[in-house]
Amino acid sequence: MLTLTAEAVEAIRAMTEDGDVGPNGGLRISAADVEDGEVELEFDLAPEPSVGDEIVREGGASVFLDLTAADVLAQKTLDVHAHGDHVHFTIDD
Repeated sequence: MLTLTAEAVEAIRAMTEDGDVGPNGGLRISAADVEDGEVELEFDLAPEPSVGDEIVREGGASVFLDLTAADVLAQKTLDVHAHGDHVHFTIDD
């Protein structure tokens, strides 16, 4: 299952509060297949998980993963790095 760093938890909580997605909201990560078997991940705020999403809750932050993203991100760690007024998520093994 995906784990979150303390920095990622803080960033996701801030994003969901600022994004006004409500008390059941979180960061949704979905995956789309692209050429050569690669997977492209998309990050969006969502008011609730979609049917079938895996839900990761940690420290008040919620992350919703579609089936492909859950498979790709299993045993990985989601981290975040601040860049001025925005953040970049990174996936670490």
